[in-house]
This record gives sequence, C-alpha cells and structure tokens, in this order.
Amino acid sequence: MQRRFEGKVAIVTGSSSGIGKATARRLAEEGAAVCIVAKHNAEGGRATAEGIRQAGGSGFFVQADVSSAEDCRRIVEETVAHCGGIDVLVNNAGITRFKALPELDEDLWDHVLDTNLKSAYLMSRCAVPHMLGRGGAVVNVSSVHAEATYPGSAAYAASKAGLCGMTRSLALEFGSRGVRFNCLLPGTIDISLYSRRGDAPDQETWEPRQSPVQVLGRTGSPAEVAAGICFLASEEASFVNGAGLTVDGGLLCVLRDH
Repeated sequence: MQRRFEGKVAIVTGSSSGIGKATARRLAEEGAAVCIVAKHNAEGGRATAEGIRQAGGSGFFVQADVSSAEDCRRIVEETVAHCGGIDVLVNNAGITRFKALPELDEDLWDHVLDTNLKSAYLMSRCAVPHMLGRGGAVVNVSSVHAEATYPGSAAYAASKAGLCGMTRSLALEFGSRGVRFNCLLPGTIDISLYSRRGDAPDQETWEPRQSPVQVLGRTGSPAEVAAGICFLASEEASFVNGAGLTVDGGLLCVLRDH
C-alpha cells in the first residue's frame, strides 16, 4: 500500500468503530500518526489504537465529547503535544436518531445537531490554526440524507445538510491559506465487522424504512468509505476543495429519480 501520509498527523473523531475505525486504520497503514477519539466506547477506541500499534503504526486514544468546546481543545492539545502538529482532521463522529416531528423533542434535536454538526465546527475551529503555515485537509463525513431523505429524519438530515454547507463556506475561507475542506456522503454502509456490537446486523448512515436500494446489489463497507476519505485528505486531491464526494453505490441516482 502506498504511504501517502508518511510523517503526517491525523485526528479521526468517532473512530472506535464503523467508518471512523476503518479510516483511522487506513491512515495509519499509509504512514500517519493517528489520534483516535471516542466518547462512550473507550474500550473500542483503545483497541483501535492498540491494533494500529501492533500493525507497526502510530496510534493513541483520547476519550472525549466532541460536542464540548473544552474537550475539543483538549483533543487538539494532546495531539499537538504527542505528535508536534496536525495535518488531517476527519470529522466523523455522528449519531442517527429518527423521530417524527411530534416525538422529536428539543433535547433530541439538540443532541443530534450537537453531535453531528456542532462537533465538526468545534473541532475545525481548534485544529485549523495548527494547519495554517503547514497545510492541511479537513474531511467532514456527511450522508446521502443531506440530499435525499425520508419522513422522520428532520434532525439527522438537517445536521448532515448543514455539514455540507459549512464545508463549502470553510473551503472558501481557508483554501487560499493552504487548508482544504471537503465532504464525503456515504450511503448504506454495513459496519458489522467494525462495530463493538460484533456480528449483529448494523448499518450506518442510510437506515431504510423500506427495502434498501442497492444498485450494486450490496451495501458498502467501511473500508470503501475510508478509501474515499483518505483520497480527499491526500495530496492526490490537492485541487479538490469545497467538494462533496458521494460513496453510495449509486443510491442517490435512484432516489433523485423518484
């Protein structure tokens, strides 16, 4: 495997399982020192970091709540102290909560928006100053829900659409200063092999209320999403800024036609 991130330092939020875990592994395999971040699944976060080290890479774990400004500052400070800087930030932390409007109370709305959108704002605000002068890349993990959704997804769809809008604005703000912002939109991703829940059926990002649309005849894997994230974070995407890369097997093509 090529070593596109040799000597680089990366932070991946929500990386104790699922897409974040696969992304942290891929970055480490390609040479990056990776800060693994998780709030609740500390065991999974430590295991991810340990697995990276056992494979000959550099990884360490920080338990933190990325919806907290204080915790975001701590993540960045510990990364800089441990590794000397930051080159890549992957804002992957997120939750899926689906409720019809009458049952969508204010606390749940705030919880989804804080976890999925506010966290990316806070982490970017803390990390980007350390990228200025050395260059860097921020990848925000959104969802196909940002562009096509279904009833009962108001909070989730709003958070993911907001993430895309924020990405475009920050791409304009920092592109000329050497920091690129891009967004990745996954479709139906089977995270069972990357989940703390073992082999139980588990899907991330697009949780269909009806039969899933599988243009390729299958769901995607976290490794396939991680490949897209790592492309956007790499120098191979040096002229990609403010973009949204959809990794969904063609799901949106079908949804837009209905």
